[in-house]
Amino acid sequence: MKEKLTKHDEKRLTEVLNECAQHGGMDLLQAKGFLAHLHCHPRTLDPSSWSSAIAGVEPEKEYWPFEAKIMERLFTLFNQLHDDVHLKQRLMPLEMSEHLDALNQRQVPQPLRHWLAGFMTGFLFLKEAWQELLTDEQFQEVESCASLLGYVATLGSEEEHAVAWREGAEPEPEQLRHAIDEALEYMHGWSQVKLDDDGELAPVNSGH
Repeated sequence: MKEKLTKHDEKRLTEVLNECAQHGGMDLLQAKGFLAHLHCHPRTLDPSSWSSAIAGVEPEKEYWPFEAKIMERLFTLFNQLHDDVHLKQRLMPLEMSEHLDALNQRQVPQPLRHWLAGFMTGFLFLKEAWQELLTDEQFQEVESCASLLGYVATLGSEEEHAVAWREGAEPEPEQLRHAIDEALEYMHGWSQVKLDDDGELAPVNSGH
């Protein structure tokens, strides 16, 4: 299997996932945010389950939600993001940094919105799995971080609170950027946590 998607692979995956997004699935940026969240969780996940979530369909044990070539590209993307999160210590893609800078002008570019929305979807997908693994206090922290990132995704919408923020309402961009950085750092910390032989958490600091 390839270590990284080629431009052709990414273009083809973009086309397929754009179609999925029209029917309750995720586009490529949403899928990247979704998988980034999944890589934060210390336990290994069933590929048929997460790939079906990206496709927007119910998982089937006997069938993949995509044809073999597309599944191969999805697995490559999954592994590529795994390396970013675990080896390069980077939860959010580098190309998102310029979009984060746009928050200083009270703008939320669509690529950032979609990545953050995908990350929040990842939390909803893993909500029960997080609850099973964490203490109540730890789960509340994870939920708070995911909710913050989901909230930032809404700031590019036409909802009343989003329009008000773009016109100068709280929170200040600097405060928001700091909160995002803290949330991403905390969530990335879970990707580095090891489980014991019983699949349970070793002692971990739940604070930022």
